Amino acid sequence: MVGDREAILARLKRDLELGANKEFVSYEESESESEEEELEPYQTFPMLDSPVIKQHGDLTCGMRCLQNMYGAHIVTREEMDSRSKKMEEKSFGVPMFNPLYGDYSVEVLKDVLHSKGKWAQRIDIQKIPSGYFIPVLEANPTFVGYIVAFNGHYVTVKYSKDVYRCIDSLENVATRMINRESLFKARPGIFCSQDSDDTREVIALLAVGGSPFVEYSLMHDTWTNIPPSVAKYTDVIHRVLNPRIKKVLKHAAGNTEVLQWYQQWKNVRKAPSENCLKYLTSFLSATISDEKTIIVHMDEHQTAIRCNSMQRLIGELAEMQWITPGTDFFFQTPSKTLVDEDGNEPDFDSEGTLADYGILDGTQITLLTRASLPNQANVGGFYTFRCVVEGTCIGQQHNAYSVRDEKGKVHVIYKQCIETITQ
Repeated sequence: MVGDREAILARLKRDLELGANKEFVSYEESESESEEEELEPYQTFPMLDSPVIKQHGDLTCGMRCLQNMYGAHIVTREEMDSRSKKMEEKSFGVPMFNPLYGDYSVEVLKDVLHSKGKWAQRIDIQKIPSGYFIPVLEANPTFVGYIVAFNGHYVTVKYSKDVYRCIDSLENVATRMINRESLFKARPGIFCSQDSDDTREVIALLAVGGSPFVEYSLMHDTWTNIPPSVAKYTDVIHRVLNPRIKKVLKHAAGNTEVLQWYQQWKNVRKAPSENCLKYLTSFLSATISDEKTIIVHMDEHQTAIRCNSMQRLIGELAEMQWITPGTDFFFQTPSKTLVDEDGNEPDFDSEGTLADYGILDGTQITLLTRASLPNQANVGGFYTFRCVVEGTCIGQQHNAYSVRDEKGKVHVIYKQCIETITQ
């Protein structure tokens, strides 16, 4: 059945009164423990003013979360138990629910949502701050809210028109509004709280919607310890996922799989394939990076360093042994000696961005120091360089691999430079 919700419900009620051979269950909010029949429509209609569904002397808060998000008809206790039993057959002894009281695993909730054509995205609250993932999730037009897992309890945080409401299935717990500014932020002694009025720590967080959260997937896969601003991140993600921007299409030229996905993405929020997602991730990483290429000259030697801070620049030069602790050094450009906004020259303890020192992408600087260089190759000379990088491959771009060695350092190795790969 399709059409207006009220019309569908009226028709179902009329069929029931005429003796149609169908089973319906109607649910009405009640503070008592009496069970009433539920009227079950064929479609889900998430509504802001739907009655709150409570649990009564059991641990069915997980099921009630789904019902409070989409309506009582979304799932029944029998279906929850049936899916839990099937999942336990493949869970290697890990319990998925309690047959008597409920107490469903979060994996059961995800499985039920997927079976209904919904999307449940696990949010990495340990990795990405809420200030970043909240606006990115809201960019999905089918986003309906969160399932929040506390220690032993689930609640629904429903989203509609920039308004968040916490719906709790426990009896005598009223629905309340949540301030978006305090949503899922840290508090003293709590890594992630639901909001400033809740002292419980969030254990797990699921974003729920009617289509894949591609924006979040791209953010998660390109996250760095020093991310750009929220505005820049969200803007770049929007541009990467906008197939109408000529730069995006030009970059994807020749990649038939990506171009086909872009063509579908114009009209349908279809999840990209694994290869397509890798391509989008690589494109986003290159677009959002705030690293700059700095050309450093010293005597007859020169090198190009990719970095985003003065600390990183000095660290790279120290690793090359161009500078050493205890030896004075300073940088010059053709017009001035480099100093920060306070007039301080760089040293081994210097911090701040390259912009603080007036360094732009492609800037050429001269390093002056009393240190003597180790054996170096001369510019213009012909040499053969061979090296071995041992570690774990943590990423693959269209033209390079990312490898983390035993010390935790990540090496970017261009494919055209690789002679052999041994596993």
